[in-house]
Amino acid sequence: MKQAGSVAVAAVLAVLAGGVAQAQEKESTKTNPLSVREISDSDIMMKKTLWRRVDLNEKQNQAMFSKNNQITKYLIDAVKAGVLVAYPNDSVSTPMDVSKFAEKLAVPDQAVALTAEEKAAGFGDEAKTDDGWGNATPKDKKPAAKQPVDDGWGTPTKTAKAQPADDGWGTPAPKKKTTAKNTKGKKGAKPAPVVPEPPKVDSAAMAKAASPFNSANERLADEYSVLDIKEDWVFDRKRSRLYFDIQTVGIIIPADKTPSGLEQPVAYFKYKDLDKLFRSDPKKFIWYNFQNQAQHKNLADAFDLRLFWGRIYKVSNPKDRDLIGQYGSEREGLMKSYQIEQELMEQEHSLWEY
Repeated sequence: MKQAGSVAVAAVLAVLAGGVAQAQEKESTKTNPLSVREISDSDIMMKKTLWRRVDLNEKQNQAMFSKNNQITKYLIDAVKAGVLVAYPNDSVSTPMDVSKFAEKLAVPDQAVALTAEEKAAGFGDEAKTDDGWGNATPKDKKPAAKQPVDDGWGTPTKTAKAQPADDGWGTPAPKKKTTAKNTKGKKGAKPAPVVPEPPKVDSAAMAKAASPFNSANERLADEYSVLDIKEDWVFDRKRSRLYFDIQTVGIIIPADKTPSGLEQPVAYFKYKDLDKLFRSDPKKFIWYNFQNQAQHKNLADAFDLRLFWGRIYKVSNPKDRDLIGQYGSEREGLMKSYQIEQELMEQEHSLWEY
């Protein structure tokens, strides 16, 4: 009897232990759809989301921003061609309308709006003109009478009547009678009807008129000099290595290029789409190697090899604040950015210490 009771207790404990073990295991085998190299969620041991700001005018990043090979120019041209989809923010959930993207590229109107007091004082009223001394010039109600043109000495010149053409000897030439050569001897002949040609349709001009983009009113390619990169710092326990898994890339207009003096985001893109675009033409989308022009890299390989530098300005946190917002000043935010960079490097190094 005692033996049967102990067996039952052991069976119950085994069932409970199995249930606990199953509860601790991750049943999800999903992967991140934005990752170029997908890693199963169950294989991720550590993860942090980082936001970096890449200044393409810095020396280390100029290889991505060489003349006529700016990475931002390639992205904008791809959107215009319909090859790439733009998004308004780094969540990349809802595509941006093409007309809205065209507005982002246009140079803003920098005309200063006048206040009510300035308008009441007469500023901006182009209808009012003065004589240069602040006195308004009176408008003539009656038009001035036409004065005869003089000969330069004050004497009005007489209008010369049209003289008949002469034969070169002073004698007026007789008028010639015009007769139709083809109608000689043919009375009542009707001319052949003229068939109008159909107008030619310029398909290129029609496509240009339908396009919302106006290259004459767009910013220069050098003005899009900042990239906003969102990436996951991931440790894959199955492969026992660390990955910087780039999720999105955004184009930012720097503060010194905008009338408001603030950074202006243009659009964001899925890095998975960019990787596919860059690898579609390795010789076009290049990372310029100024040390050896025979060894230019493809931009997709340059991202994989981390041939760029971007300052960390935000790390995932409960209140979704950037470092400046968390620590109160730009100086403290900058110092914390370098500190986080060192901590991530030391954390990776500590994984291989025994």
